[in-house]
Amino acid sequence: MNQQTKAALDSYLRNLLGVVLALVTTTMASSGVASPLEFGAGEWLTVANGLWAAAVPTALRYINKKDPAFGLVAAAVATGVSAKLDTATKAAAKTAPKPAAKKPAAPKK
Repeated sequence: MNQQTKAALDSYLRNLLGVVLALVTTTMASSGVASPLEFGAGEWLTVANGLWAAAVPTALRYINKKDPAFGLVAAAVATGVSAKLDTATKAAAKTAPKPAAKKPAAPKK
C-alpha cells in the first residue's frame, strides 16, 4: 500500500469514526433511547448513511489539486520532493569536511 493510499484510508477512517459517533449520539437523543442496542431498523439505516457521508471529506481532499497528502498531485509532489532531497544530500556529501586522519599511536616506553 503506497503512502497516498494509506493517508486516504486513515483520513476516511477518522471521518467515519466521527460521523458514526455523532449519528449514534444524535439518534439516541432524538429517539429517546438510552442505548444503541435499542435502535430499530430505521435508526440503524440513519447510522449506515454515515458510511458514505464520511467519504465526502476524503473525496474532496482527493480531487483538490493542491492537497499534498493524497490529492491528484500528491504523487508528482512526492516525486519532486524526493528528487530535491536526493540532490541536496549528494551536494552536502561533496561539500562536507573530510574527517581528520588519525595520528599513529605513540610508542610505549
